[in-house]
Amino acid sequence: MKTNFLLLLSAFLLLSCNNQTSTDKPATVKTSKKSKMVSPESAFTNEQISNLEYQIEAFKIGAEKLSDPELKNYLSEHLPELNQLLSEYKSTAITNNIEINSISNNDQENLYKLAMADTKGFDNIFIMYYKDFLSKTINEIADHKIEDQHFYALKNKYGNILYAHKLYFDVLK
Repeated sequence: MKTNFLLLLSAFLLLSCNNQTSTDKPATVKTSKKSKMVSPESAFTNEQISNLEYQIEAFKIGAEKLSDPELKNYLSEHLPELNQLLSEYKSTAITNNIEINSISNNDQENLYKLAMADTKGFDNIFIMYYKDFLSKTINEIADHKIEDQHFYALKNKYGNILYAHKLYFDVLK
């Protein structure tokens, strides 16, 4: 009886701690006796900057280690487009007084895994990681609502680029 009660109580605690927060409201960040408001655009912009930095580094690693010349060429052709979009995101963030964070830990871990992957079979590993990244990022962009015109235009531009990449990679293997 006590065991059932403890299991029920622990399940309740786990479920109550697992509530998801909404990204529609500004969050308050406390830093050493100061608190500042972080807008949804700020958090979303930092996510997208991190995603773009991941893509650019992944493309560089891929261009170096891939054995498929067609795929290498695709990455090389689209790298300048990603670099330009990253600089647009950063300049818009600076214009709107948004503090730019570094690449996320998850993206850093995935880059490390790509960099350390063996060149034998690297093409399949790269495609698998990149397809996973594309799915995750496209869903994030689709779920996020932006009201600011500049961020909305950047979001749509990035979404179109990601969707074009998804179409290309879905046809590969």
